[in-house]
Amino acid sequence: MTENDSSRTPQTASRARNRFDMGLTLTTTRQGRKTLLKDSTYDTPTRSTSDVAELLKLGAAVEADDKENSSEETGAHAAAGQDIYGFQRRVVRKRGASSLRGRSTRGRRGGTVKASRGRPSKDAENEDDDDDEEEEPLVPTNNGSSSDEADGADSAYAEHLDFAQTGPTYERYFQGLHTTRAPKTSDNTLSKLPTQSLSETHAILKSVPLKHKHELQLLESLHRRQFRQWYFELSNKFNLVFYGYGSKRRLINMFASQCSDAPVVIINGYFPALNLKQTLEKIASEALELSATGSVADIAALIHGYFESKSREIDHMYVVVHNIDGLCLRKHQAALSVLASSPRIHFLASVDHIEAPLIWDTSSITKFNWIWHDLTTFEPYTVETSYENLSTETKKIGPRGVLHVLASLTENAKGVFRVLAEFQIAESIMDTKQSAEMPYNSYFTMCRDQFLVSSETTFRSQLTEFRDHKVIQSRHTPDGTEFVFIPLPSSTLETILESM
Repeated sequence: MTENDSSRTPQTASRARNRFDMGLTLTTTRQGRKTLLKDSTYDTPTRSTSDVAELLKLGAAVEADDKENSSEETGAHAAAGQDIYGFQRRVVRKRGASSLRGRSTRGRRGGTVKASRGRPSKDAENEDDDDDEEEEPLVPTNNGSSSDEADGADSAYAEHLDFAQTGPTYERYFQGLHTTRAPKTSDNTLSKLPTQSLSETHAILKSVPLKHKHELQLLESLHRRQFRQWYFELSNKFNLVFYGYGSKRRLINMFASQCSDAPVVIINGYFPALNLKQTLEKIASEALELSATGSVADIAALIHGYFESKSREIDHMYVVVHNIDGLCLRKHQAALSVLASSPRIHFLASVDHIEAPLIWDTSSITKFNWIWHDLTTFEPYTVETSYENLSTETKKIGPRGVLHVLASLTENAKGVFRVLAEFQIAESIMDTKQSAEMPYNSYFTMCRDQFLVSSETTFRSQLTEFRDHKVIQSRHTPDGTEFVFIPLPSSTLETILESM
């Protein structure tokens, strides 16, 4: 051996010793105590070759001990994470696998805590990957305590299922939104209810006992004391209008029966098929002996002129209008105001609609010259509602229902209805014995000539709308010809056309 070789041996041993010092300077955890493992023999400047093998064995033993201690430290970190965040990981264990092996815990923010010495080995990485494949998402626990055994995870999962069934109401509500159970509905419909006829309805209403009988009699006596006041106001060229809750028909008729110094005309404005033109014609022909023709405004002006003339045979007249705000009279307020403007025509009227004053403009109010009286009676509207369909049986539509349907349709659809209504009125005047029906082809031709429809498809859609509401009906003859008609009398059709 040369000097150079002898001089390199201590340097080589020193570098080897430094490498072993770097690999064996470890910090491990055993039952919470930290120990610094460092061989004191490395402090000597020289070393024999046999000591290297002993050091390698010692390093392997320390590495094995380090792995065992790392698993204990990992469990301690996992328990701390459970105490802080209240979460744990459920591990799916394979059959035959130990409950303590193959588990992995998650530290803060979902990170997996791993204890290793130096660089991890490939076997350790493979074991970690296998553990990640068998892991399931985190589930919340009911308490902050944790357990390192699999029995704790199973019990926590059972508690989670129990919470889903018996938890707070708001939690079960949101879970119920995602259930696949069919909603519980009933097969009961309104059509399955027993029908009730109109006679049964009236019988039930009559059987209702009268309440506060003595108080109502007292109230009526107070109203009857006002009859002289009402007569005084009428004689001074004022007209009276009565409002209030309850039917006012009986008391007003009672007052009108005491006005025996002149003819009394009573107009029932609540009648759904009221025709004011025919009513004024009867007043002019029967009471005043005049031949009246023309529109409603013309006949009203004729009657007004009669009482202004000096050659009149009747000095004055009383006109009583029940429900002057009725549906059939709302468009004839101008004609009625012409009658009320005459100082020799004494006008008495009643209103029941809460917005009745809105039907009069400033000119009409000036002509009516009203004095308002509260006539609350609390009496039922038996006569006023006698024309309403209060039963549950399916019947023909009435004039009020027809007007409601027409109010929601277009002008062309209203024109289609007008064509058929005018045809039926004309046919009823010429032949009253036979029902007025119109062939389908003639009906379509007349509507097309008046530019109400452009094609038969449009005409069919209009008829479907009327048929659905039972406004227009049709029938087929044995030879296949289709006839259409409106199931209402001609007088009612005239009232509807005037209201349109």
